[in-house]
Amino acid sequence: MLDGLPGMLAAYGAAAVFLASFVENLGVPFPAFPVLMLAGALSQAGGISVGGAVFGAAAGAVAADIAWYRLGQWKGRRVLSTLCKISLNPDACVEGAEENFRRRRTATILLAKFLPGVNTIVPPLAGVTKMPVSRFLLLDIAGAFAWAVAGVGLGWVFGAAIPGHAGAVHNALGWLVLGGIAAYVAWRAAFRYYLVHRYAVPRITPAELHGMVSKGEDVLVLDLRSDVSFEESSVMIPDAVRVRPATFHRVAHELPRNRDLVFYCT
Repeated sequence: MLDGLPGMLAAYGAAAVFLASFVENLGVPFPAFPVLMLAGALSQAGGISVGGAVFGAAAGAVAADIAWYRLGQWKGRRVLSTLCKISLNPDACVEGAEENFRRRRTATILLAKFLPGVNTIVPPLAGVTKMPVSRFLLLDIAGAFAWAVAGVGLGWVFGAAIPGHAGAVHNALGWLVLGGIAAYVAWRAAFRYYLVHRYAVPRITPAELHGMVSKGEDVLVLDLRSDVSFEESSVMIPDAVRVRPATFHRVAHELPRNRDLVFYCT
């Protein structure tokens, strides 16, 4: 299939570019940028329209982004929780991503297409944070066209040198993506093992905590539940201090060292 990319692009033109862009922006580890470059190179020989390639790439990206945006509106933070499951701290990942997005919405959306992984999480973030759909679409379309022009433009500039190596380049990028995923999974498992064995602390049951509080022991309970769990719950441990997982590092140095600390997590 990869060796036949030039033929596929010549046969299906903008539709093939649309599909490649749509698949990548849905989150599938399929590098679409080389396809854009190949489309630009083929346009020199008249095999595909430059405008059609740019439009197809941008349209595919925007179509996938609209789907993610609507899913973010519909499912809320649970979508982000699913996307963040590969991180070492999913709760902090969700809240940190949302916090950073709120600070730099415009720049993040405009540049997301150039940052693998970020391009998938930004559209649902926009939906979760209730960003107006008109503003999101305006920025997303601008960013998608910038990405499409960059890919197709590079292919057009380097022209004839690209088609003959298209399959090899795409294969190499595909293996690089898979290798990166495998390396990350291995590193994540090893680092989690290290954290568990290096910083593991004793666990206590709710009954044990109740007993400590009833006896008047000086215990500070930190409520570190995720935003989703905290907002869905109607109860909170009396006198507990609410700390969002994403901001824990900012208050960790302020925690008292002369009291027992109990962390309540999800």
